[in-house]
Amino acid sequence: MYFSLKDSGFKCGACGKIDKSVIQINKATQDAIKYIVLAPPKKLYSFNIQKNSIKELEIITKLYLNQKLEKDYKLEEIF
Repeated sequence: MYFSLKDSGFKCGACGKIDKSVIQINKATQDAIKYIVLAPPKKLYSFNIQKNSIKELEIITKLYLNQKLEKDYKLEEIF
């Protein structure tokens, strides 16, 4: 599974090979992104993920926000 920074969403393996902006992610990171997007605000901080998925999520978050906000932010500045 891949996450496309250009298209702001998930891509399959075949589409991920075409899109140069993708980051390969594991299933737990995919599930975490889905949860963050779909969860009610009150439940947003009530989930746990593995350490390797936390790292992937940090990387995707930083790259995604920097691209969309058109400025290079440090994670500490964002959160």
